[in-house]
Amino acid sequence: MAPSTAPKQPTLANQAARAVIWNTLFVPLRLGGEVLATLVKLNLLTPASYGLLALISGANNGLGTGIDLGTTRALPKFIPETSRAGGPQAVLRLLTAVFVAQVVVLLLLGGGLIIASQPYLNNLRGLVLRDVTLKSADQSQLIDFIGRYGPLIIAAILILLFLGVCYDMCMAYLNSFFKQRAWNSVALAAGLLPQLLSVGALLAGWDILGVLGAMVLAPTIAVGLAGWQVAQAWTVDGGRWAVADSKQQVGVDTAASTVHRPPSIVNWLPKGFVRYSGVSFLMTATDYFASASFAIFLARDIGDVALLAAGSALAKMALGYLYTPMVGVQVPLFTRVRAGEGGTLNGAYQSLARLQTLLIVPGGVGLMLLAVPALLVISPTYLEAAPLVWALVPCLFLECLLTTAHNALIVYEKLAIIIISRLLTLLSVVLLALVLPGWYGLVGVVLAFGLARVVAGLWVTASGYRLLGLRWPWRFTLRVLAATAAMALLVLGARGLLPPLPTAPSLADRLREALWLFGIAGLGAAGFVGALRLTGGLDAQDRAQLVKLKLPLKRWIMKVL
Repeated sequence: MAPSTAPKQPTLANQAARAVIWNTLFVPLRLGGEVLATLVKLNLLTPASYGLLALISGANNGLGTGIDLGTTRALPKFIPETSRAGGPQAVLRLLTAVFVAQVVVLLLLGGGLIIASQPYLNNLRGLVLRDVTLKSADQSQLIDFIGRYGPLIIAAILILLFLGVCYDMCMAYLNSFFKQRAWNSVALAAGLLPQLLSVGALLAGWDILGVLGAMVLAPTIAVGLAGWQVAQAWTVDGGRWAVADSKQQVGVDTAASTVHRPPSIVNWLPKGFVRYSGVSFLMTATDYFASASFAIFLARDIGDVALLAAGSALAKMALGYLYTPMVGVQVPLFTRVRAGEGGTLNGAYQSLARLQTLLIVPGGVGLMLLAVPALLVISPTYLEAAPLVWALVPCLFLECLLTTAHNALIVYEKLAIIIISRLLTLLSVVLLALVLPGWYGLVGVVLAFGLARVVAGLWVTASGYRLLGLRWPWRFTLRVLAATAAMALLVLGARGLLPPLPTAPSLADRLREALWLFGIAGLGAAGFVGALRLTGGLDAQDRAQLVKLKLPLKRWIMKVL
């Protein structure tokens, strides 16, 4: 028999590690684009206009949560399983069924939005009119915009909802097969295009209408790119995997029957998909209610909306890029460990937890220490958002660390635990929102949804310890905390040397301050790495995994770490 010429398939650990590397390599580009757009929006838009855009985005996010039906979380788990069991045609049937269901819900919710469009627009006007700090000219401009372009606002929301359905399905497919290079290419375009188009619109003098147009045009292009990447992945890799599986089952299939009949439409969804999606929907809904997208509707006026949106944007932007290496990795990794493709559950959990701790703990502390100078550089108008950042960062960053156990539990279908955790989130949001905003104002609003997320995270992590034998890497965490403390002292000392900004800083003044901030951040990162090495550095298994990977500058990376 001739030796097999099939290429050797990478191990599961190598696939996951490679996905992490590709995620990380795209961070600087996405971060640069988002920082640039945030600077332009906060400086060229009035706070009221920025707040109005946040309210439109919040409405889109809320309706999108209902349309999603929990499938965005479910598809990365069920697409690989469906491909192995039934090949590309089974995957196509699954995606078709999900798409049809989401479009039906979109039509229902879209019809409801059209019917309730006047009450919705009246609420926007009310938030503008209640802001007593708003200049009369700015107030009149916004009221006129809402009155003149109200139907366009409704149309934009509906278009964004449909594009969101298409985009989420394409990205879920790419995630399912660790296509992180393709995923990140599309995500980079989806992240940069709205920012660049918004910057162009604002610099051209189109103001809020131009930003609204950019919000629609950018995802249209991103959906086209995502669809193209999925078509390529389907042809090259998905088909190859399905053919390999079919060859292994030829004898079984031939013996069982000579006629293959496709399942009826009621069986297009794999077993357990509806139940899993139902729990995922509860997760997505509670994520929305425990987020700034919903919290802005609790604000008193459009000015508070702008502050809350600016503070949460800074915290979420930092967290989003620190979490980027984990995007699209956890659920497929746990799914394949469960399927017996390599590794152990606790080993995978601890590797992910160590990486998250390495990034999120020092990143969160650094953001809190530099929040005030960062807001001064972005726009002194939003300096009052600093306390919101100080309240949000501990809650959101801690909750992010706790989601790894959550993902393991849902892959292993411990759905009762997930349901309880989400009900705890809802209950906590309601109770805290009734008390904390009255005591602490806007800080109380962000604490209400931030603490609710932490409560749920603690519950699922404790349940993962009890039910799945998950163990947190405490020794490594202590080393990271010690290195972070050393970094904090270094950053605090360097922050005191920052030259003060003038009362009315020019663009050149703020750019100079931004360079100082990047320098301090780099100094802090270097101090953290040095302190971590002194306390023991990376764990042996993580170091061994890095050695096996083909990385640019690998020798330098290994020397540093």
